[in-house]
Parts: sequence; structure tokens; C-alpha cells
Amino acid sequence: MKKIVSISFAVVVLSLFLMACGGSGKSRSLLESFSSFLNGNEAVVGFGSARLGDILSKTDYESEAKIKAVMNGPVSQLKNSINMDEPVYFALEGPFENGNPVATYLFIEVKNADSLKANLTKNGFEVKESKSFQYLQDGDLNLAFNNNLAVALIQNDVEDPVASLGKIYDRAKGDVSTGYIADILKKKDDLVYGVSLANLYGTSNTDLEDLSAEKQKELRAMLQNSYVETGLRFEDGAIVIESKNHFSDALKSKLFFGTDSGAKILNNLGNGKPFMGASLNIDTKKMQEFLSEYAPNAMRDLSEDIGGEFEVAMTLANYDVSKIIDGKLGALIFGDIASAMGDGVTPDINFFIGLAGHGKTFGSAIREKMTEDFEVVNLTDAGIFAYSSSKNVGNAVSLPDAGNNFGKGTFNFFIDLSDVDMSSFQLDGPSKFVEMVKYVQIDYGIDGGKMTIKAREGKENILKQVFQKALNIFEDELTMM
Repeated sequence: MKKIVSISFAVVVLSLFLMACGGSGKSRSLLESFSSFLNGNEAVVGFGSARLGDILSKTDYESEAKIKAVMNGPVSQLKNSINMDEPVYFALEGPFENGNPVATYLFIEVKNADSLKANLTKNGFEVKESKSFQYLQDGDLNLAFNNNLAVALIQNDVEDPVASLGKIYDRAKGDVSTGYIADILKKKDDLVYGVSLANLYGTSNTDLEDLSAEKQKELRAMLQNSYVETGLRFEDGAIVIESKNHFSDALKSKLFFGTDSGAKILNNLGNGKPFMGASLNIDTKKMQEFLSEYAPNAMRDLSEDIGGEFEVAMTLANYDVSKIIDGKLGALIFGDIASAMGDGVTPDINFFIGLAGHGKTFGSAIREKMTEDFEVVNLTDAGIFAYSSSKNVGNAVSLPDAGNNFGKGTFNFFIDLSDVDMSSFQLDGPSKFVEMVKYVQIDYGIDGGKMTIKAREGKENILKQVFQKALNIFEDELTMM
């Protein structure tokens, strides 16, 4: 009896241990394997997931007989080989060279290893055997799979694919990640992307390397456990990209994101109903402090790149941008979009630059040049105001729905196409997708941001609408051939 109790107790303890570690071997889930791969991996800058099954379903391709006939074969192969109900997880290794990661990793749940091998062979890949998994190498692609997990390594010049892929499997057997990494991996959006600021800094080749050892250590400490989390969703009538900034308190205290709940900048941007606008609220004093500490040559380099009056003003201000501008900038575009797009008529523009200290000297220097293109240019202690048409002078701006947050956040942008019949422009090829758009809105601040691309029609998923539009474009082009 005691022996049975002892064995039972041992089984319970072992089970708890495996659960705490996320399981291992065949019992380990795809999420746990990928989470383990990320845990403590300082080379991975970005990571996330793509729910290919959900994305494919949202296109509703099966409702189009012609497309269904073409896609059924490849999709059936995928569904027989891998679990399309689970996301594909990916990781990007730094440093980035010309915008490309040094290595890309993919984790996919295998549904049927025999089917996967057959489909790969059918498509011209040579699948080989190793002790622990089957694998292939084709150019930069290195792929391995066993009965439940497929991993891919996309990297140049992998000399020993078995060893490299084996290391990935080994790393996927450790403890799972916790904290923000675990939270980001649990997101259910169609596409999820997380960035580790600490790893981004650690793998980057930038001027930050020129900082003193003390400053580098200080910056590295601020970036620890700081992440940017982004999710993309395909919704009914909209594409939504939403981000959250998980910054350390130390990093937040150094950043220079500004806000203005009253959107006072609107008082400086004239009169009328704009169809496009952009605004910026920056704490330039904090920005200068940050740059002085961690990028002391940034303003000097920028001034030299811009040149002209700005470089002169910055030289007088000893390259302190907070002595030139106060961080409030805004621009609005007015007029008939149809005339601007169809007839090439230049739309009206109003803009405002908030000035500070030596800024009025800078404003005076550029005022004369601006009068060549703007009917009204006013310079005050508060800033410089410019209006390409005198009819837009005033302080009664009427914003469209897409601009409801304009001037309030750190960065706000909108373009409103709701009053324009875009089909009348007879756009060609990919540009015809613009006909679907009602408005674009971007709002961003210290805690994150949101970008919404709103379609004119909101009853069906945006992917289905895009898929149908693509089909119509393709059929129109075939008809014209």
C-alpha cells in the first residue's frame, strides 16, 4: 500500500513539474515549444504569430467557384500536413542588415508527418533523415519536422542544417517564457508582433556604441523588460493595427511624448473642413535632454543634413532644438480631393510651427521664402502660421470623424475620402484598392497607438472585400487583354 502511495505521489510531483516547465517531448504544445525557444534568447529582436487558418477563412474564398477550384488542392495539402487551427509562430534574429534579420525562425504544428513529407517531395524538395527528425535544405531554407513539430530556419550559408535545426529543437524543450512575452504570445489577433527593446539595442550596430560604458549600462538597464506589442485584426469593414508600449518606469521618465487633451493646436490651423491632417506634440526640452545623454551628435547631424536657415538657427542655439521649436506642429489640407487627384489641382494647406526662444529668428529667416507659396504668413512669439489661401484663415476648423483625435496625442494623422467617388478616377491595377477606403486614422502616444483603415462597406470582413476586389481587378484586366 505504501509503495502504491509513494508511486502515486511521485507521479503527481512529476506531473506538476512538467506542467510548470510547460511539458516536454510529444506532450508539449506548439505555444510552449515556441515560448521556450524565446526564453532568455537575447538574439531574438521580434517575435509573434500569424493565424493563417483564420486569415484564409476570412477571405471566404470557397464562395468563389473559380478560386475554390484553384486553391482547394494547395489548401487541402496544407490542412492534411499541418494544423491550420493553430498559428504559425515566428522569430526574427538581429542585427538587421538592410532591413532584413540575420535569421528567421518558424514554428508550425505538424498534423501528419507522412503527409507533410509526401507533399514536400511532390513539390520537388528532397527530404532526408536524421536521428531525431526529417529535414531538408533548399537555398536559405532549412526545415525539420517530427511527428508534432516543424521548425524552419531561414538563414544564409547554413553549413550544417542538422546541427542548426537540432539546436532549435533543444532550446524548445526548456522553461517557457513569462511576463510580457507570455502575454504577447497569448494574443488572438490575426497577426501579432512583439519587439524586445533590450534585444534590439543589444544586437544593433549604431552610434550608441560610442557612448561611455556607464551610459550604455544605464540605457541597457532602462530597456530591460521593455516591449512593444502590436496586433493586426481583419474586421468587418476595417483593418485595425493596435499597439501597446510596455516600457519600464525608468524609460518612461526619459521619453518626450507630449499630449494635449484640449487640442489647442486647432486654434492655430485656420478655418474650413480639411480632408487630411497631421499633428505632433513633443516635449522638446525632454527630447533635448534625452539626445544630449544618449545621442549627443544627433541634432548637429540633422542640422547639417537640413542645412539653410535651420542649420544657422541651430548653430545659434548651440544645437539645442528646444530653443527653436516648442514641439507643437500641425498641418491641414483643404479643398476638393477630386480636383487634386483628377486634374492635378494643388490643394490648400495650412500649417503651424510652435516656436521657442531663438525660434523667432528662425521664423523670420524663412518667412520671406514662404510668402512665395503662401498667401498669408504670420509670425508671432507663439509660432509661425501659414495659409496657402486667405479663405482658410480663422479658427473654426470642422474636422471629419476620422480626425476626432487630431491634436490630442503625440502623433495624429487622418485622411478622409468619404465624400469622394474614387471609382470616377479610373485607377489601374493595385491602386484600384483605394476605391474601397473611406478613411485612414492614426493615433499614437506614450502607451501605444492605433491605426484604422476603414472601408466604405462595413457588412463583410475586410479580407473578403479585398479578395473580391482583387478578383474583379484580375477579371477586368483579362477582359482588356
